[in-house]
Amino acid sequence: MPQGEFGRKPRRQWAPDARALSIVGDRWLMVIVRDLAAGPLRLEALRRWLPGVSAGALEARLARMAEEGLLDRRRRRSLPPRVDLELTERGHALASVIAELARWELRGHWSRPKEDEWVDVGACFRLAPFLQSPKRADGAIDGELALTILAADGDEPEHYAFVRDHGRAKIEYRTAPDADADATLTGTQDAWVQALSSGDGAAKLKGTGDQALASSFLKLFTSAG
Repeated sequence: MPQGEFGRKPRRQWAPDARALSIVGDRWLMVIVRDLAAGPLRLEALRRWLPGVSAGALEARLARMAEEGLLDRRRRRSLPPRVDLELTERGHALASVIAELARWELRGHWSRPKEDEWVDVGACFRLAPFLQSPKRADGAIDGELALTILAADGDEPEHYAFVRDHGRAKIEYRTAPDADADATLTGTQDAWVQALSSGDGAAKLKGTGDQALASSFLKLFTSAG
């Protein structure tokens, strides 16, 4: 086994892939990249989107990302004080890595949630812009698709907009659905889970407008290439 200076075992292997994995081999770091890819986000908003990671663990990862040049943190002088997070060019470059990892899973064993997985449909929405294959059009249709997750127990629904313009896609968080959207898809968490994990799951979602646009969005998760 290779040894370091004075016969000590080196902590890390000197190779491009090994060095990269020492940075991005943490699942939460890559999830943070995914959620910041759409644009700057307040720290409080990121915390709401990542309830599965403790405040201390999140802070440690953000500090590491800043140290590695993946992230800029801007502290705003406001009351209350706030921190804005934004990916650097180096951080944005990881989008293609996330896309390939997600497509690899979609081609293999993607399914309904397992017993040890907590469900966050919004996380799937935030992943969607990464899933357009650079090798084919994926049936891409330009337009705005309003997405709504109906909450249980009287909580407020979540609203997103999936926007395609000349083949480029982005996801936006909204406080309410856009009345001018070209199409809408609405459903409970269970309905969305079925729609995003099987080719025939859209029947439980309620849709309006251009359903070809809605269908092309769902196909990102059910026909990865």
